[in-house]
Amino acid sequence: MHAWRRSVTAAMTLGLLSGMMAGTAAAQADGQISYSSQPDRLAVFLNNVAYAEDAVSLPGGVDMQVMLPDTVVADTLILREDGARVPDYRLDRSTGRTALQWRSSSDSALREVTLEYLLSGVSWRPRYDMWLGADTDETVELDFYAEIQDGSLTLDDVETQLVAGFVDLTSVIDPAATLSVNQALAGYEDTAAPRPTLPAGQVDIQHVYDIGRVTAEPGDVVYTEIVGGTLPARRLHLWNASTDQQVTVIYKVENDSEQPLAEGVVRTYQGGLFIGSDYIERTPIGSEGSVTVGHLQDVRVLREESQTLINEGRFSYLVEVELTISNFTPETIHLEIVDHRRAEAEEMQFSIAPQQETGNVMRWVTSVEPDDEMVIRYEYKVD
Repeated sequence: MHAWRRSVTAAMTLGLLSGMMAGTAAAQADGQISYSSQPDRLAVFLNNVAYAEDAVSLPGGVDMQVMLPDTVVADTLILREDGARVPDYRLDRSTGRTALQWRSSSDSALREVTLEYLLSGVSWRPRYDMWLGADTDETVELDFYAEIQDGSLTLDDVETQLVAGFVDLTSVIDPAATLSVNQALAGYEDTAAPRPTLPAGQVDIQHVYDIGRVTAEPGDVVYTEIVGGTLPARRLHLWNASTDQQVTVIYKVENDSEQPLAEGVVRTYQGGLFIGSDYIERTPIGSEGSVTVGHLQDVRVLREESQTLINEGRFSYLVEVELTISNFTPETIHLEIVDHRRAEAEEMQFSIAPQQETGNVMRWVTSVEPDDEMVIRYEYKVD
């Protein structure tokens, strides 16, 4: 049991404290204990939802009143005494706040009371800063910080976990609609009575970060480092010919740290300048994450397509495509060119054969010499 901090009101009088010291009989007969619930343990999700646990030792056999946080999701409350669910309790909202009330069924001198609930007003997000060296470098400097925004709670040395995931408290579950085939085969009793929709708490969790204890006041923003240091990286030049008019520079960053990288926005710096922001996908340990850092300004690309009417049996049109890459730099440019094949295309002919990938993707891995130009041509027929 942790050393929990509690705010005990004047309802716990000196007489109650004396009764507790003497055996608690008088206090159990007359007194009421009231205090404000504050989390001792917090699991914070990305979307302004947190799971809180609260524990305290209290005398048995007395009326209890616990003031819950203003942002509590009341119907998620779980109340236990000495590990067992309390069978009868109620929520009083007559004062504008949510007060939990019950009478202890235990007559022991002390019982362990625990509360669990969801609340809003606390959230976090990943924050990444990445520093690039020379274009030929095979490493980057990456800092991954958690930005914790406390909008509603007083946190005093609270054991905290950050959950890379979202809790959906807005959707509903219709039990009739979610009846599975296996449930039916097992003998699910169906009735004509209407079934109400129920609030859902669907969770999509990528990873849980244990960050130790956090102290904060409402309105504070707390930063804590998750990962920091040098990571292996390779520089990739990609031209998506179907949509882009420039070659994109993407860094494939290998996560060789001891923590997975949650999805989030990366701010990138090079040569003492901020050069842009991009999204990085969830990157497990040992895998690569992609960060776009800009475009090749001295490499020009052009996709041209023409369509000619023909009469060749069942084919009506001949489609011709030219992909032109012009390198105006003094260095050899290595790049990947991606284009998409039309699903109805047949009898394709290529000047340079691509790699054929799933999703009708065609990929060329090639190089263009300094001050040189490369042209890739292909054609196909359609109805």
